[in-house]
Amino acid sequence: MKRPTVRLESVETAADKVITVMYTDGRVVRVDLSTIIHSLDIFSPLDNPIEFATAAVTDFGWSLEWDCGASLDSDRILEMALEQSGLLDNVRFRRWQETYGLSLSDAAQAIGVTRRTISQYRSGKRPVPRTIALACKGWEAEQHAVRME
Repeated sequence: MKRPTVRLESVETAADKVITVMYTDGRVVRVDLSTIIHSLDIFSPLDNPIEFATAAVTDFGWSLEWDCGASLDSDRILEMALEQSGLLDNVRFRRWQETYGLSLSDAAQAIGVTRRTISQYRSGKRPVPRTIALACKGWEAEQHAVRME
């Protein structure tokens, strides 16, 4: 049975430039946006607390948008939450999987773990062990060698 795709359900904003987002699977993440507000022009209007408070879930839960036009997609919000929680290897794992267009099943087969484990690495429910990070690099090197032949 295929599970429904996880999307954004709701968002709350706080005065300290933090958003709290709930996903449709019940997961709740907090993300501090102060760094991108001060480093990317499109997000600079969010320095104004009134503008920051206009955050809304849009595109049927695929993104978060503010009145000024700034937006973040649901995957990027989760990646930022993982980064801020110190789970950088999980973010790298997600990018490895996306770079090579690997489904959960394909990624599981590529590195020798279960599909469920891949899902847990992607979501941050489990940290990515060093051995798995190295397995991804090894798989990537094998793919590169095959293309060079």
